[in-house]
Amino acid sequence: MDRVGVGKEMNFLDLKFFILFMWVLVMTACIFIIFVIAPISKFQIDQNDSLSFLKTSFIQATLAVIIVGILIIVLNKFKKVYLLKKLSGKKNG
Repeated sequence: MDRVGVGKEMNFLDLKFFILFMWVLVMTACIFIIFVIAPISKFQIDQNDSLSFLKTSFIQATLAVIIVGILIIVLNKFKKVYLLKKLSGKKNG
């Protein structure tokens, strides 16, 4: 009876750590976008040139989309690994 309780607790902890890891990845990406990509416009040479502002905005948007795309791919991979681990554990257990 103790073994069943321990198994359920371990599964719950695994899920907690999985969700915590996912949130850490999401928050890291958000912090990077806010504090690294957003201030890129401060480094423009000519602040009054609208074409330069447009180029900088395009670069910022492209980098943000790339980071979000990478985040989606990484989260999807970890989700698949987690699910395969859980499904293979249920077959063996």
